[in-house]
Amino acid sequence: MVGTSAKVCWSSNREQPVETVHRLWPTELLPGELAQVLPTPAHFEQASGLVTREMVADAVTCGDEVEEHVEAVRAYVRAGFDEVHVGQIGPDQEVFFEAYRELVLPVLGR
Repeated sequence: MVGTSAKVCWSSNREQPVETVHRLWPTELLPGELAQVLPTPAHFEQASGLVTREMVADAVTCGDEVEEHVEAVRAYVRAGFDEVHVGQIGPDQEVFFEAYRELVLPVLGR
């Protein structure tokens, strides 16, 4: 089995989750090998300034559009992964789990 993980931010407001990801997890979008070579947290903080909200909006599935979340998981499946672990960035964990249980997973199961 080959697994991977995907990070998302489920919310009914598109702008709020982009802001949440940009604030809490900008290092996910550091270019090149920066995330592997930076020696200290201070360096990560400095490099995170390279990540824009637009980059987050383009790269991370944010919001409550079910089909976007479904497609994000399906892209990993098409790439050959057997397991995809989806993690919510930020708060609202219960809302995320409920939405995936009731809305996203049933579509993926078809």
